[in-house]
Order: sequence, then structure tokens, then C-alpha cells
Amino acid sequence: IQTKKKIVIGWSGSHSTSKYLRLIKKTLIKLQKNYDFEFLVIGDEQFKINNLKCKSIAWSQENEIKNLQKIDIGIYPLPNEKWVQGKSGLKAIQYMSLGIPTVATAIGANFRVIENGVSGILVHSEQEWYNAIESYILNPELRKKHGLNARKRAIELYSVKANKDFYLKIINNL
Repeated sequence: IQTKKKIVIGWSGSHSTSKYLRLIKKTLIKLQKNYDFEFLVIGDEQFKINNLKCKSIAWSQENEIKNLQKIDIGIYPLPNEKWVQGKSGLKAIQYMSLGIPTVATAIGANFRVIENGVSGILVHSEQEWYNAIESYILNPELRKKHGLNARKRAIELYSVKANKDFYLKIINNL
């Protein structure tokens, strides 16, 4: 009997930023009532939201890539705060480099990192969060297409190879 792998919606970060997941708490609970998926939190093993089935695991350098590769849909919720304006979008870049389509708050560096509707989905509201995640749950081809586009973008813009000349120029000018 062939069984479908359960979709994993995931987030990676630290206990200091896991609080941002609460921004989309209602959306995640509503999605879980309508769809059977695993919600994976990497980096805050104590993380819990009432009424949301969640697997929370510790971050480790040895298992970081292996754990990230379990994720089918990466999420990156952020509040509209000054601190967020200075963030680099690293979480999105991590997901993208592994070919994981990402749903992220349309704020700050995320506009630079993610091409909306091409290498991920940028959202503003709870309804947009719901619609974006649902579209990835229901459409594996869209997940695959955005994931491939995301990986290509991450390699072209953020890899060591893509940036080596820039860094070598700085080092050589010291």
C-alpha cells in the first residue's frame, strides 16, 4: 500500500524569536483543523501553542541540515518592528538554499530575498498566511516549482561562489 508522506510545515530559529510564531497562531490552528500536517519547530524545544499539534526539537550544528530537510514548507513570520527592519532574511535564505518554498511576512529584507510568487510567497495578513500555506499544501507542483526557483536564487545571490569576488576585493584592499 502506497502512503503519502505527511506534509511538514517548519520553522527554525531560537527561543528568543519563536515568539513570532504566535503571530500566526490562529492561522496554524485553523490550517491544522482542515489539513493533516506536522508542524516542526527547530531551535526551541520548549515551544508550544495550545490547540496546535507541534513537534519541537533542539537545534544542533550536527543535525541542522538534516532537520531543515524534513521541512516541506518553511515559514518566517515577523512583526512590524524596527528590530525586524535590520534582519537579513537569513531564515528565508536557509530554507531557499535547500529548495524549501517559503511563506514570509512581507517586510524588510524579505522583499530582497524572496521573489513573491516565484521563489516563495510574501504575505501581509492572517488570511494571506492561510491562503499561501494552503496553496502549498494543496499543490505539490507549486511547492516544487517555488522550491527549485528558491534554491536557484539562493545560489545565484547568496552563495560563497556568488560573493567571493566581493569579499576578495575587500580582503585585498586591507
